[in-house]
Parts: sequence; C-alpha cells; structure tokens
Amino acid sequence: MDKSRQFAQELEWSNYARTAYFATVVPGVEVRISSEVILITDPEVPLVDGNHAAMLRTTPDRADALIERIIKHFQDRGLKPYVVLSPNCTPDDLPQRLEAHGFTQYGDPEHWLTLKKPFYAEAIRGSSKVTVREIGAEGIPDFCRVMVAAYKMPEEAVSILDRSFRYINDLPGIHNYVAYVEGEPVGCASMFSYLGHGALGSMGMLPGVHHSGAAFALAARGYQDWKKDGNKVMVFQTVLPKMERMLRIGGCERVFTCTYYVLE
Repeated sequence: MDKSRQFAQELEWSNYARTAYFATVVPGVEVRISSEVILITDPEVPLVDGNHAAMLRTTPDRADALIERIIKHFQDRGLKPYVVLSPNCTPDDLPQRLEAHGFTQYGDPEHWLTLKKPFYAEAIRGSSKVTVREIGAEGIPDFCRVMVAAYKMPEEAVSILDRSFRYINDLPGIHNYVAYVEGEPVGCASMFSYLGHGALGSMGMLPGVHHSGAAFALAARGYQDWKKDGNKVMVFQTVLPKMERMLRIGGCERVFTCTYYVLE
C-alpha cells in the first residue's frame, strides 16, 4: 500500500475511533466496528452524521451481501440507510452496486484536508470585532442555533444537537467554540483531539456574516488548541466548496473526498 493511501486510511479510522469514544457517554449511540464495515446508529438523533455505514471493505463476491446487511441493520431500527464511500472502500464498483440496490447520492461531497503549511495558520489574525469563546453548558444553545441556521437544518434540529453536545462538551480533548460580533453569536466550530489527530469541524456562519472575519477567528483559535493538545495532524472536513477553497489557500491539502448515499 502506498503511503498516501495508508495515510488516508489512518485519518478515516481516527475519525471513527473518536466517534466510538463519544458513544461511551452519549446514551443510545451505537458503534459497531468489523473488518468489513463500521456502523453508527443514534435513533435519538436522526441525522446522517449519527446514522451511517462507512469504511466498507470487502471482496466482489461478498459486496452485495454486505449492502443487504447494512440495509437491514438500519431498517430494523426504523432508520434510513446511509452509506459513506471514500477511496478507502473496496471493491471499486460499490457506487454502482449501491445504486442497483436503490441508493441515490445524498448531499454534497465531503472533502477531507490536512494542514500542510502551519506557518500560514500562524499568520491568521482574526478581526478585532470578533470574540471567540470556548463554551461551557451555557453556550451550547448559541452553538446549536448557529449551526442549524448555517447548514439550513429544520428548526427542530436545535434540540437534537443540544442533547448530543451536552454529553460530549466536557470530554477531554473536546473544544466547542462560538464566535460573537457585538455580543451576537454569528459562527461556531469544534476542535476534537483524539489519538494525535485534531479535527476542526462543525464550522458554520450565519447567512450574511461570511465577511466578518469570524471564520478566520474560529480557525485561529482551533489551531492554537490543536498545538496545546500536542496533536501531530490537523484535519478539516467540509461539504462547503467555498470553505474547501479557503482551506487550500490557507495551507491545507486535500487528502480525499467522500460521497454519501441514501436509500429512501
């Protein structure tokens, strides 16, 4: 296996190892890890992030049976089956096999990037008009409201996200941030540190504030905590094309892209 592919697998595995860590404290979350697939379910939070299959790795003669097992796993729990395909999945014709079982592509591709030029991040200076706070329990409502608005989720998602973040907010290596302009919450982001990998995600801005400097201020704060936590790799995941472009301009390199599928 070449080094680039091995690195991509390490990144994706670290992501799901962190999810399994979260599952130890969030009631109802289940993470099943096998040599063929990782299955994540959270019936209390019916969002794709908490309910999907990933890291499918099997042989052509077993692939269809694996897809059928994934479908049954989610449907038995009253959940839509979602599958995330990355270049780490095998066999290569999984997209066609999923479509033959009735799956269609869902949402936008998710880009995974790593910071390759830390000196770029060192130069980031947020606007003096923006204040970034690492939140405690009192800041979770602001965090969730911003995220829901930024990602155009239904309003009922605020309470769903609030539940999950209250369980994980005080875990070691978890940093949740809210950016404020003139006392009003305008942006959010999270830095998750685990097994030497620091992942900056959940970043969102309220509509109309993308030029406020809040995104740069959140990235700068996440970077500082990444250094404090002693991580070796800084990972970014985004489905937003503008964010992906900004990250590459800011010294990041795309490692791979994931595609989501759903069976309605």
